[in-house]
Amino acid sequence: MRITRTPRATRYTAVAGVLLAAAALLPACGTGPGASSGDGKSLRVQIPTGPMASAMQQVGKDFEKANPGTKVTFEGVDSNSSRGPNVALLSSTATPDIGYLQRSTGVWSALLKNHQLTQIDDVWTAAGLASKYSKSQTAYYTTDGHHYGVLYEELLIAPVYYNKAAFAKAGIPDPADHQIASVADFEAMVGRLKTAGYQGFGVGGSSPYDLGHTLDALLPTAVTPEQYAAMLTNFKPGSPTDVKYTDPGFVKVLQTIQDWQRKGIYQKGMLGMDTTQAQALFTSGKLAMLQGGNYSYADLKAAKPSFDMGWFLLPSLTPGRKTPFNAFNGDTLVIPAKAANPALAKKFLQFFMTDKYQVSVVAGGGSLPVFTSIRPSSLSNLGDLVQQQFELSQSVGLVNIWDSTVPSTLGQAFAVPVLQKLAAGKLSPQQAAQQFQTALESLQSGKVSGASD
Repeated sequence: MRITRTPRATRYTAVAGVLLAAAALLPACGTGPGASSGDGKSLRVQIPTGPMASAMQQVGKDFEKANPGTKVTFEGVDSNSSRGPNVALLSSTATPDIGYLQRSTGVWSALLKNHQLTQIDDVWTAAGLASKYSKSQTAYYTTDGHHYGVLYEELLIAPVYYNKAAFAKAGIPDPADHQIASVADFEAMVGRLKTAGYQGFGVGGSSPYDLGHTLDALLPTAVTPEQYAAMLTNFKPGSPTDVKYTDPGFVKVLQTIQDWQRKGIYQKGMLGMDTTQAQALFTSGKLAMLQGGNYSYADLKAAKPSFDMGWFLLPSLTPGRKTPFNAFNGDTLVIPAKAANPALAKKFLQFFMTDKYQVSVVAGGGSLPVFTSIRPSSLSNLGDLVQQQFELSQSVGLVNIWDSTVPSTLGQAFAVPVLQKLAAGKLSPQQAAQQFQTALESLQSGKVSGASD
């Protein structure tokens, strides 16, 4: 068993353009020259680069041992590549037997629409997934009564990691209960940190998702729970709601994001930095705070910073309300229709989707298991800070992440470019809000697809 990594391809173009071009090449059938044309023994598995890539090597070794004569090869795909360019590979005859994608980026819907995913109802039945996932997760992964992918982890979005030494130097106490009382308090913290010689709040502004995560973190605190619930579903034609993106709550979120850029709350050059660069600035000790997720902690620790880390959630935009966690349920493994060894691929998915690997691989890599059967007491390998995040999420609550729940024509793929223009001062909060509202009305009218990714 071996692992190979795909290079970070600098030639990749915008996600939307790649999806359109790739979709034009996708044949309208569910089988192709690669389907069932393999040797039945060699398995190519695509996985995201990062902590899980190392942990999956043991799964490959275990599978080879349980199935003598088989050979598992892992192929890494980075986050940017998986958000669009990967659709061309997963629809080609060169596709791996098991592919990785993120829901909400358009890749899932493009492949499904063009019949490029293998139906895996038998894997779901054999692994008992319908009874192990939550009802909402099962519903999200059921299309016309069938299943075409497996969700293998849950992510907590947007906890902010901070340099404890920097906070001590600036005279800032550790945030009580991991919460910040107000936006004014947060901005004052940044001012004190800058006076102490540090840059403030790190966000990967050039990445295809990180500014969207700032919006995701602030939005549930700026609107009522009823309004937020409506925003997750009102893109559907005929939805009985009058909630709009031009309403004051959403505009307040946009205003805050723009204000933070104008006030120097973000690090210098935020819009020109991706998440990797922002993370490096943080672990070097120059940046005091970094927006991340539970998935970030393993990489941060691996960089061996010279300081201890703490974490907190961004401040609520409504006084007196606690900030909840955003949960992302979208990391997906699929079997492309043109996979050379689909039967072996199904066998591997059934082998992997067990409580054992939910704990040793998923939790071991710093992510949260998705099976309701997993007990919190078994997750000590998450790491101390992620364990704290998991425990706090049970008291302050979880909400489904907005930009990955609504369709990509309104959510992440659409939203982040708008937010980048907003932060750059090319749009006012009201102009940006109107763009979101226009996208919503197009979905509501049926002019564009409203199917969630």
